[in-house]
Amino acid sequence: MEKRKIWLVFVFINFQFVVPNAFSCNKICTYSSWKWHVQSKRAEDHKRIIKKCNELTMEEKDPNSNCTVCEEDQKTIFLKGLPPFKICKYYEKKITKALKNAIRKGFLINTITGYRVGKSKGSIDERGYRQEFSFHSFGTAIDINPGLNGLYENCDIPNPGCKKLLGGVWDPQRPGTITQDSIIYKELTSIGFKWGGEIAGKQKDFMHFSLVGY
Repeated sequence: MEKRKIWLVFVFINFQFVVPNAFSCNKICTYSSWKWHVQSKRAEDHKRIIKKCNELTMEEKDPNSNCTVCEEDQKTIFLKGLPPFKICKYYEKKITKALKNAIRKGFLINTITGYRVGKSKGSIDERGYRQEFSFHSFGTAIDINPGLNGLYENCDIPNPGCKKLLGGVWDPQRPGTITQDSIIYKELTSIGFKWGGEIAGKQKDFMHFSLVGY
């Protein structure tokens, strides 16, 4: 009987550490959001949200990272020569180290976009708006040098027939362009991020890194 009590105490303690309260928001959540309109190709329906954390819906929480859309869940990264940007607090140290390593090893970075809340993926409603938050909305995605690494469609593999949707022309010969051989690719994939240039299917997002790759 005594052994059974000890075992139950051990299981309880172990459970407490393995399954913590995943989402850390515990008071007020604030964020600004918008919806992407497919026909106009613009961010519209801008809103400022202030709500209690216990009112957050499942769509406002990211199970991949335990971060939410809340500004309170983000940390600011400062890199010399670049505007500050925000990232999910659980990844701030890893991403900072990876980016600094890439810059130190000679990779050119002129622009980075991290946390920004908006519905730019998923199904389209009757008014033409996307219905799901992007991974940028949780601070678990970054875009690097979009002026050199565009978003393309009709692009199973990079080829002259690819159609550019956003950003600049992707030319592997130019400094700051991302390829599988780039230092930035190696640094970010080493910490678990995936590159949008390797998305399965016909869309390639060469500027983009996230936990799931799209």
